Amino acid sequence: MTISSNRFTRRHVMSGLLALPAAPVLAQNLPANPDVVIIGAGAAGMSAARTLMAASKTVVVLESAARPGGRAFTESSTFGLPYDHGAAWISAASQNPFKQIAAENGFTLLDHASADSALFVGDRRASGAEIQQYNSAWAAMAAGMDGGSSSGQDLAASTVVPHGMAFGGTTHAWTGAMDYGVDMDQLSTGDWYRGTGASGSFLVAEGLGSVVATLADGVPIRLNTPATHIDWRGSGVRVQTPDGTISAKACIVTVSTGVLQAGKIGFSPTLPQTTQDAIGNLPMGLLVKVGLQFDDTRLGFNPNEWLAYDVDDTIATPACFFVTWPHGYNYMMGNIGGRFGWELSAQGPNAAIDFALGEVVKMVGSDARKAFIKGHMSDWAENPNTLGAYAAAKPGHADARDVLAAPFGNQVFFAGEAVGGSHMQLVSGAYMSGERVARTLLADVL
Repeated sequence: MTISSNRFTRRHVMSGLLALPAAPVLAQNLPANPDVVIIGAGAAGMSAARTLMAASKTVVVLESAARPGGRAFTESSTFGLPYDHGAAWISAASQNPFKQIAAENGFTLLDHASADSALFVGDRRASGAEIQQYNSAWAAMAAGMDGGSSSGQDLAASTVVPHGMAFGGTTHAWTGAMDYGVDMDQLSTGDWYRGTGASGSFLVAEGLGSVVATLADGVPIRLNTPATHIDWRGSGVRVQTPDGTISAKACIVTVSTGVLQAGKIGFSPTLPQTTQDAIGNLPMGLLVKVGLQFDDTRLGFNPNEWLAYDVDDTIATPACFFVTWPHGYNYMMGNIGGRFGWELSAQGPNAAIDFALGEVVKMVGSDARKAFIKGHMSDWAENPNTLGAYAAAKPGHADARDVLAAPFGNQVFFAGEAVGGSHMQLVSGAYMSGERVARTLLADVL
């Protein structure tokens, strides 16, 4: 009996040795008063910078972290293998620019669109009849979401999906907490409906973060340099940093809505109320990634499988679903999202690792604990540069993405995954939004 592979087919959670990040232009070579100052050296900021530079415009990119890439970050020190802390999939690959970028730069792509799945009920694999029930639960959930979305209302997903079905809790956990980073009562059907249906999904053996890092090549980036205030009174902008003020004709802000909501960047004058409301209606969802490294024991799982199990159909159900042995590496990548993800993040890495390992032990027994080497939890919840994983519109406010994306003047523009169109919450959406804003500036301002 085949398990349906429709989880993460529309979008995916955050995608040799690690490729070294491409070197940005050295600080002493940065223009003092560029045409455009860009805040954030993630995919959106670097895409915008490269588009503007291709048109012979000068830019400076301010990055508060010690590295470029934003929420796409690959490193090899944790497990001795490429390990993505954030974005890991080139999803919607038929429309995703990172598929071409990866191919042009010699990265190794693994087709993951039709990956196998393993489903457990307690300590055993699901029977053929149970797999059929699981597939039916997916179909019923999708039908409910489609019906709720096409009604023209923007509702909480929990109000339109069926409840009480066998394996309904598993499908809801996949869709809400582990895809959108919020539980079903916080998931907007409007957000769900507008997401891209483009086909194709790839994993990158060297890490998607390594692909994104190539965008930094030749881009003038000031690392460890947060923007603290944007003065857009009169003409142009003046962006304050701990190292001084940079003047430019315009500014592109690509930081997360979590950073904006926290007031880490001040604005003079204050932003229009419609923009402030849009930011407030796009709170950050959370997907916590928990890597579990084992010895050569494979615990009965195949490489690159989706691994899930039966959970209760309740809000904020404790659950951690996995990708097993990606690229044949000796770790499993767990995913924990929504309220439960925030709760475990607050408790710290040990709590998250213990929970994820405990779920594997429930499925396959004590051999998992014997083979376990070490674990790791992503820190997006506490990271001051993100304060979450990606923006999730509140039910009834999916249009907040359009409001935030719309220019309200010729000086301050917003880009990033929160305004990524049908690719919202994805690194591809961030890239596309940066390019789109840069082209608007070229056409209307510069």
